[in-house]
Amino acid sequence: MKTLISIIINYSFIYIFFALIISVLLSFFLYKRQTNLLDVPKFWIITLGFLRFFSFFSLFILLLKPEIKANDKIIEKPLIVFMQDNTNSIISNYDSLYYKNEYLNQLDSFKNNSIHNIEWVTFDNSVKRKPIDFSGTSTNLSVVLQEVINMYSNTYVSSYILASDGIFNEGLNPIYADLYFNAPLHSLSLGDTTQYRDARIKSVKNNKITYLGNRTPLEIVVEAKGMIGQELVLEVFHNTRQSSNQQSIEKQIFHVENNNYNKRFQFFIEPDKPGLNNYYVSLESKIIENNTLNNEKDFFLDVIDDRKKILILFASHHPDISAIKESLESHDEYDVYTYWVSDLNFNEIDNQSYSLIISHQLSNLSLFSQLNNFKSIPVWHILGSNSNLIEFNELQDFVQFNNNETNFEYANVALNKNFSSFLISDSLSDFLSLSSPFLTPFSNPIVNSLSETLLYKQIGSLNTERPVLFFVERDYKYGFLLGEGLWRWRLNDTYLNNSNSLFNQFLTQIVQYLLLDEDKSRLHVSYDNIHSSDELIHFEVEFYNKNFELISSPDISIELIDSIGDSYDYKFIPSDNKYYLDIRLPDGSYDFTVNTEFNNEKFTKMGHLIVSDFNLESRSLVANHGLLYDLALQHNGTFIAKDSLDHLIDNITSHSNFKPRSYYSYYYQSLISFELLLILILCALFLEWFIRRRFINY
Repeated sequence: MKTLISIIINYSFIYIFFALIISVLLSFFLYKRQTNLLDVPKFWIITLGFLRFFSFFSLFILLLKPEIKANDKIIEKPLIVFMQDNTNSIISNYDSLYYKNEYLNQLDSFKNNSIHNIEWVTFDNSVKRKPIDFSGTSTNLSVVLQEVINMYSNTYVSSYILASDGIFNEGLNPIYADLYFNAPLHSLSLGDTTQYRDARIKSVKNNKITYLGNRTPLEIVVEAKGMIGQELVLEVFHNTRQSSNQQSIEKQIFHVENNNYNKRFQFFIEPDKPGLNNYYVSLESKIIENNTLNNEKDFFLDVIDDRKKILILFASHHPDISAIKESLESHDEYDVYTYWVSDLNFNEIDNQSYSLIISHQLSNLSLFSQLNNFKSIPVWHILGSNSNLIEFNELQDFVQFNNNETNFEYANVALNKNFSSFLISDSLSDFLSLSSPFLTPFSNPIVNSLSETLLYKQIGSLNTERPVLFFVERDYKYGFLLGEGLWRWRLNDTYLNNSNSLFNQFLTQIVQYLLLDEDKSRLHVSYDNIHSSDELIHFEVEFYNKNFELISSPDISIELIDSIGDSYDYKFIPSDNKYYLDIRLPDGSYDFTVNTEFNNEKFTKMGHLIVSDFNLESRSLVANHGLLYDLALQHNGTFIAKDSLDHLIDNITSHSNFKPRSYYSYYYQSLISFELLLILILCALFLEWFIRRRFINY
């Protein structure tokens, strides 16, 4: 690097000329015209005058704010970026000893003896600057190549070299990715392209989440090469690897029909316990295969057991009950139970497991009072022509009817446009406006509690603002539907839309609002419940005080217990009012408990996670040199064999474009920022003073 320096003054030259003249005149009159210096030797007079002139002129020049312009000439050598596949598929074939010994020795020799500027990058599912040990468990070529492009986008690169077997098991096919290299991409073929007889589980597709008791679909794709006529056995097991005393939950025996066999199998499995369930797929053949690691695969299913149980209590049969039940049962998250109540059997109902009670025309004093058995459960009261409005007035204080008439009349309903508790879509609003008339009480209801009304009674085109459907919230939520005829709305939806989707949406939104229960827990734990063996497990914890403000003062710990009872204890690290923890765990299933104590209160959160070796690199061991060839062709490079690396480097370095490039880097700096110049001025003034005091006593 060479540096050229010049001084720039952003003023006209006339200012410098004036500074020069003034400095000369001031120095001349100071020493030449003084009569008491007539006996002083001329040498000292000239020296003192020059020192004073230098001080004046330097200060005047600094007032003009001069700058130094530096030009750095930078010479940059061309760079070769060598990307080495570091996954274990490279050494999972018969030539594994070659890659562990000869190939690594060849690369080490090349690194030590090469005179060229080469940067070495290893990768698996991302770029890793680590020694080559072929320990990666998955490959994501599209992500790796994009990371390398970003890393060297502003670097003078002459060539990229990709040394890989072309196998990728994560991410996009790099051929179809938007990759823009600033230099040619050459590919070095590694691995074994020999196709041995092999049967493998190509893929397993399943829902990640299901509800307890539901049958969930499972799709398994089996692929077999060179095994025509062979019998294969496909089995699905629950929880653990196949053992002598374990029965498969699904089993399929079939024969391979051709040399490139590919078949899709579909099953339905029904989980029998909540939580994170581990399943295992096994594929067996009667012949010895080169690779048996791809004959097995784990998959996981998170089984949720928090379906809301809804109880419909009715005093008499009515088509509305069936309409409500069928609508809610169309959603997996609801279990709906109906019960025809009387004085004799009411107490037989389990009152601990329901999330919502729908009381349909229960206005009898003895029946209605039994609802007090259900504590802290939202209730949706539905009145109808069989309801006794007079008794209903006495049984609750939310709504009162202002006369003793119990007659009902048909009327349309109008949507309250100011309703804000949940959103009503335009299609649902149109549906409600076109629905059949509703049978509502003739008496005018008076709501005694603060409520929010969703539907008003409408007579003709007149909106009476008499509530038909409204909600009240005290210790818990109540809903009131003053009328009957929901079954007509359901039929109307079928007639207009050939489905019940709008009617189902309407009832679901009502039920969801009544069931809404904000999480009041003060300890929150965020984590992923499935991890691969080579990744960090990240936990994030939030802890709130009684005012629900984030705090990080108490210590928070976690205890993890694996399937054989071994315990792992850690403490969370507080940062920015949150807690964090990153750990690695051996393969296995873990139950964990997060604990803390604050102001003599104990807080606990429990959870479950699984760490598994997904063994992606063992799925396919046949090198994909076709992909490497296409990548090199697509990015103006060449495709070469692994023993031609020296030849490739020679071709790259002998090319006419492989030569250093130079460019200038400019920067400016104010002259007054140089301390040396200021010290020089002070030295000149000090020397002038010293000479005057020492030699001429002036």
